[in-house]
Amino acid sequence: MILVRCIKNVYGETVEGPLDLLEERLLFKVNNFYIAGQDKEGHLVTQDEEGEPHIIADNREILSGDSWFHEHFILM
Repeated sequence: MILVRCIKNVYGETVEGPLDLLEERLLFKVNNFYIAGQDKEGHLVTQDEEGEPHIIADNREILSGDSWFHEHFILM
C-alpha cells in the first residue's frame, strides 16, 4: 500500500436519472490523501470520495512516466 495526495481535483461523469443528463461528480479532492494498492493486473488503484475503486496509474513501477498520475497526484 502507498499513500498519495491529490494535487488537482479529479471529476468524472455520472448518470443520475435519465441517460441524457450527464453530470460531473468529484472523484478525488485536492489536498486529500488516498491509500492505493495494486490490482491483479498491476494497476495502481484507490477509492474515490464515495468509496468506488478507480485506476489512477497503469503500473506502480512506471509512475515516473505516467503523466496523468503526476498531473493529479503525488506520492507521499
